[in-house]
Amino acid sequence: MKEYIKKGSWNDRAFQFLNKLIADHGRDNPAYNLQKKPFAVFDWDNTSIIGDVEEAAFYYLVTQLAFKINPEELYHIIRKNVDKGDFKDPYKNLDGNPMNIDQISADIYDVYKRLYGTSDRLGGDVPFNLIKETNAYKEFVAKMFFRYKAAQYDKKARDPYCWMTFLFTNYKQNEIEEFCDKAFKFVKKEEARREIFTSPEIESQAGRISVSYFVGMGDIPEMADLFHTLEREGIDVYVVSASFIDIVRAFATKNSYKFDGEKVLGLRLAKDEEGKVLPELDHSYPLTQKSGKSETIKKLIQNETNYGPILVGGDSDGDYAMLTDFKETDLGIIIDRQRHGEINKLKDEALAGSRTYILQARDQYGKKFIREERSI
Repeated sequence: MKEYIKKGSWNDRAFQFLNKLIADHGRDNPAYNLQKKPFAVFDWDNTSIIGDVEEAAFYYLVTQLAFKINPEELYHIIRKNVDKGDFKDPYKNLDGNPMNIDQISADIYDVYKRLYGTSDRLGGDVPFNLIKETNAYKEFVAKMFFRYKAAQYDKKARDPYCWMTFLFTNYKQNEIEEFCDKAFKFVKKEEARREIFTSPEIESQAGRISVSYFVGMGDIPEMADLFHTLEREGIDVYVVSASFIDIVRAFATKNSYKFDGEKVLGLRLAKDEEGKVLPELDHSYPLTQKSGKSETIKKLIQNETNYGPILVGGDSDGDYAMLTDFKETDLGIIIDRQRHGEINKLKDEALAGSRTYILQARDQYGKKFIREERSI
């Protein structure tokens, strides 16, 4: 069989099936019709790249105090659409006591008020290198990451997912792109790790906490090569991500991927007349979560001039619907992460020799694929 993609660290089964798919649907197939092109769809975070673009942006936003919001705006955003009950285990303070969003948000608000108008990055004149040594900074950073990991979303809320994205309130699109360029360069240089953040010994409502947060991201050469090869062989490639579209496009259109921005779809936020982000979703587009990814494909990609998705790639339950919803899908590729949920049904099928699903392993901390089906 002709080898279209580079072998790299694809496992043998994935390499074989992907080459066969390209042969069956690409330009070399005598039945190929340029007027009705096939297309493929991929998730972005932890599928097309190592890491998560929103989590990388969040890490930089918080640790570098890169906000454009005042304390009242921040307080509103971190409480938006959150379950008001106690956080579930293991998210307790270091004394073993439960806590909730009221307590953690009060602590974040209190220290952000001290930083706002004081740090030279938040309208003040105290250099950032001095701010980083203060208890207010350490408390803010630790509890922002804790809030991200611990808080559950209110099941009655209309927009249950997006508070982290709402932190870009008051950013314009060009400013988001400039921010992302800095953030991604910063995080890509970092050694992949779980960083531990512990709040200082100061008076607070929630008490002292400690939380780990994954830091690290990187291109996957095998995925970039696959995308370029599919396009070269006449198969359109799209991204449908649950992350904020402006952040995904900022990464996907550059680096080794160089996507056409119009082929990168994701969560869309409302914007004001000046183009500044508002802390609410743009409901004129489907919500790109779970079944909303399939809806996005049907409404924004499928049309009378194409067919597919013939190939779908994902890594988690958020991708289960688009991996299973389309009769046109010949192949689903799943990047193996240690996740619970429905996605494991498809992994089991892949390991049992399915002709529809394949599994590809990675080394998260090495920022690379490995030539196996199951990840380290």
